[in-house]
Amino acid sequence: MIVTCIGKLNIDFNYSVDTVEIGKNHVSENVETSIGGKATNIAVALRKLSIPTQLIANVGADEFGTNVISQLESFNVIPLINVKPGTRTGFTFIVVESDGRNTMFNYPGANAMLCVEDIALHEKTLKNSDLIFYQVGAGESDEILSYLKTLDKPIFLELCEHVEPKILDGVDFASLNEEEALRITETKNTFEAISILLDFGIKNIFMKLGAKGSIHACQEKITYGEPYMIDVVDTTGAGDAFSAGCIYGILNHFPTEKILPFANKCGALTCTRKGTTMAFPTIEELQRFK
Repeated sequence: MIVTCIGKLNIDFNYSVDTVEIGKNHVSENVETSIGGKATNIAVALRKLSIPTQLIANVGADEFGTNVISQLESFNVIPLINVKPGTRTGFTFIVVESDGRNTMFNYPGANAMLCVEDIALHEKTLKNSDLIFYQVGAGESDEILSYLKTLDKPIFLELCEHVEPKILDGVDFASLNEEEALRITETKNTFEAISILLDFGIKNIFMKLGAKGSIHACQEKITYGEPYMIDVVDTTGAGDAFSAGCIYGILNHFPTEKILPFANKCGALTCTRKGTTMAFPTIEELQRFK
C-alpha cells in the first residue's frame, strides 16, 4: 500500500504571540521551523499513521530546498522532488495567537511552477499507487487534475481553490472546509454548496466544520461527524490531519460512520499541540486519546 501526494513543499516559520494587532510590533519568544504545505502535511500525517507515502513537489536550488528534502526523509516519506533552478523554495510565516488561531503569509516560490511535465516524470510510480492525493492550487491545477484522471487511479482532492467544474466530474474524494465550499460554489448555504459540488460529479465530499465537527456527503446521503471537545493550542494543520484520517479510513475500508470520528480525532489531537508535522498523531496516540 502506498499513497502518492502531489502539491506544495515549504519551509514553515512558526511564531507564537499573545494576539495579532495590525500596525503593531510583535515579539515572539518561541520560533520554530518545520516543513509544510498541504501535500507535505498529508504525506507526513499518513506516514505517522503507518501508511507508506511519497511526495511529488518542486523546490528551488537553494539552502531551503536541501533542508526540506532532508526533513521529508526524516519522516520516512519518499521524496520525488524536482529542483527548479533560478527560483526559491516556498516558505510560509505562521503566526499563532494564544487562543490557537493562526495567520499565514505565503511565498509560493517553486511550488507555483509545478506542472504536468514535472508530475509525468513519475508516471510509473503514480500508476503503482493505491491512491493519489493532489492539492488544488499547487501549479497548473486544471491541467494537472485532467492528467491525473487519465491514470485511472483513485484521486483524493484537497479542494481549497476553484477549478473548472467539469474537471471535477468523476473525482472519487474531495476534502474542503465550509468557507472554501461557500466560496467555490458562490453560495451562502452549506447544504446548497454540497449539492452543487455533488452535481459537479464529485463522488464523496468530506467537509471540515472546525469546532462543529464534519460532514460526509454523497448522492445517497449526508453523514455528520461529532466534534471532540478539546483545549485548543494551535489549529495549524488540523484540517490536513483530518484529510489524512479520511484517507487512512478509505484505504482500510472503514464505513463512513467510522471514517468521520477517526478523522475528527486526528484533527482534534493535532490542535492540542503546537506546529504541524510534529503535532500529527500516531495510531498509538489516537488509541490513547479520549
